[in-house]
Formats: sequence, structure tokens, C-alpha cells
Amino acid sequence: MKQEMPDRYFYNKNKVVKLGQLLKGVIPKGMGNKRNNVVRDAWRKAVGEEICSNTEITEVKNCVLYVNVESSALIHHLTNFEKIAIINKINTIMGAKSIGDIRFKLGTLNKNERR
Repeated sequence: MKQEMPDRYFYNKNKVVKLGQLLKGVIPKGMGNKRNNVVRDAWRKAVGEEICSNTEITEVKNCVLYVNVESSALIHHLTNFEKIAIINKINTIMGAKSIGDIRFKLGTLNKNERR
């Protein structure tokens, strides 16, 4: 007689599960953040501590850096006067053309996850 494995080994066997949810369980948590940490360090060096304290990198996707900013005035300044220079500085610091664009978004900063 064939012995069956307990149900706990079959994760949601009757439901559709998104691939992202499955990968979260398989890939260690720190693996995806290595590149983001390098970009965060380059961001800090490129913009300085004052701007860095009022911004937060949310993600890097398809060579686009997404940044939350606390004030609309700062978004205006960064977008219109500093954006190209920041992109060039980050790419110089990282040693490759890693960032092609920066998208700024007004939002609150998550102080708990900041370094």
C-alpha cells in the first residue's frame, strides 16, 4: 500500500498561486536586495545626505529608478534641475550604465526600513 504524504507538503494544491508568491518562499529574502543596496549607496553619494534623508528608493526596474519624495517642491527641483546630473553621477559611481531614468513620486517615507 502506497503511503501518501501529508497535505502540508502541497502548498495550495487546489488554488491558483501567483509565481511571485511561490518565488518568495524559494528565494532567500536578502538575495533580491543586493543590487538595491548598491543603488541606495550610489544614490546617497550622488545626492548627498540632505536630499537622501527626504527621499527613499522604492525599486529599480528595467533601468528605471523609482524614488518616493516627501515634498512636491523637492520633486520639482529634482526633476527639472538635477535629474540628468544624478543619473550621470549614479552611473559613474556604479561603473556602468545601470540607471537610464528616475521617476519621482510624492509619498511618505518608511522610516523603519531605511538604513
